Amino acid sequence: MSRLPGRLAGAVLTAALAVTAAAPAHAAAPASAAATAATEVFADDFESGTLAAWTRQRVDGNGSITVAPAPAGGTGQAARFGVPNDGVSYRSEVAVNSLGWGSYRFALADYLPADWVRTSTETILAQWHGYPLADGSDTKPPIALTVKDGSWRLKVHWLTDPSTVQEAVIPLGDVQFGHWNQWAFDITWSTDTTPGAVTVYRDGAQVGAYSGPNNYHQNQSPYFKTGIYRANWNPAKNIPYPTGGPDVVAWSDSVVVTRY
Repeated sequence: MSRLPGRLAGAVLTAALAVTAAAPAHAAAPASAAATAATEVFADDFESGTLAAWTRQRVDGNGSITVAPAPAGGTGQAARFGVPNDGVSYRSEVAVNSLGWGSYRFALADYLPADWVRTSTETILAQWHGYPLADGSDTKPPIALTVKDGSWRLKVHWLTDPSTVQEAVIPLGDVQFGHWNQWAFDITWSTDTTPGAVTVYRDGAQVGAYSGPNNYHQNQSPYFKTGIYRANWNPAKNIPYPTGGPDVVAWSDSVVVTRY
């Protein structure tokens, strides 16, 4: 089902850059004393039938964002994101403004339909986005959950100078299509003087971890977005790809952000 089992909260685990072997399928994400001090700072289970909880919505092209009955074992309402393969559409996302620096758990459920078309074109399903760089140029999201060739990946970006972006890619395992994934991302934002960390859980098992710089150290911390973003389908990039295939569809639900 798409509802998360309770308000997930837990400690950020500082770990070396590594993929951690998955725990048994029904293992719970570790908790600690920090969990008892967690404060919920954002939540939306879409049961209102609207997207009013989100700061903004963005659709590029002819995509759509709707609230509808959750599919395939889900309960209640969920957000449905659609992007048609029409040569001009590439984004359908909702976003919430920056929540500040510190340590957070971002918990959410997502669902990719059983008829999802596997492709080497990377699709972002959730991202923590930064702001234009000092020279005015845009850049890659500091942290992103992506799907490529039927596999989950976490991508982390940071700067080594005012305009040079570095990247780490952490494999998170194969996608189970037609399944509600219960995600938890424990994120401590790095600063100019302190290290950052990201620990990822799927369905209660730790599936990946990263330690080190995880953003561009700007005036505001990255802000959170969920939905569909296929950068290579952006006509401005002039990257050819076959059009006319089925719409790209993804669902999100049970978004809960806690700070601790």
